[in-house]
Amino acid sequence: MYGSLALSDGVLYVGRHAKTAWVSSYDLDGRPLQTCFSFRDEVRGHSSASGLAVDDDHRLWVADQPAGRVRAFTLFGVEVAAVGDPPEAGARDARGVLASPSDVLVQGSDDELTLVVASRGVRRHALQLFRAREGRVRSLRPLGDPRGHFQDLAGLAHAGEWLYAAEEGASRIQVFRSGDYHFSLPVLDGKGQGAAPVAVDLVDEQTLVVAVTEPKHALLLLDRHGRLRRVLAEQGTRVGEVSALEDVVVDSSGAHGRVYVLDQDGTRVQVFSADGQCYGCFPRLAGM
Repeated sequence: MYGSLALSDGVLYVGRHAKTAWVSSYDLDGRPLQTCFSFRDEVRGHSSASGLAVDDDHRLWVADQPAGRVRAFTLFGVEVAAVGDPPEAGARDARGVLASPSDVLVQGSDDELTLVVASRGVRRHALQLFRAREGRVRSLRPLGDPRGHFQDLAGLAHAGEWLYAAEEGASRIQVFRSGDYHFSLPVLDGKGQGAAPVAVDLVDEQTLVVAVTEPKHALLLLDRHGRLRRVLAEQGTRVGEVSALEDVVVDSSGAHGRVYVLDQDGTRVQVFSADGQCYGCFPRLAGM
């Protein structure tokens, strides 16, 4: 993965990386805003912006995959906090270790802050809750099994107490409520084949939008039971098509939700309606 998206208070944040990680911001029409900064891990020599989230105090939390850390920055790019064990601990599959963090969600602020972090790989402890006030970590159970393993978690979404975890290696989305496993949704393409989800978000309580990369890149609209409602975009390089998909977020603040899609290895943001109409793409992204 080469990029990620986060949406907060009418601002779209775009994270991208090669050797250096960049985070930039835009209004919802694609005009660049003030926040734009870069960072690189001093130990590893490179960093990523594999996942992005914004908390209630307007701090940006960034999943830095090479470093095995989730870092917090001010909107001016000053690093103010981090979670995750040192890089040398990354080989261990243990609670508190972020071997390869792929996405992050945040809830609350200050002492009430909770981070939800997904990690890639075949791991038991790939979906964890970091609670600031309690100073502890909770590891969620894959399929409810304390001895089970997640298979390559790639993206997260939440609505209230519900958490959706896109499991790329198993062609499914695991659904948790208040930290407990409830059910999973199979992710199938338009031909009924298993598809690999790399990102997920909610259009409303009944509808999910899912970015998949196998067997072909596509943007899918699923109901809450995992049934395919519509293919929003098929594989291709033209505007209105998708390739090298990275992330997807939904703006549900207006009368008609807009779907923002990062594709082409993190170099393009396209905007769709929930019925598949493409409004166009952002101008050239800042940074890198």
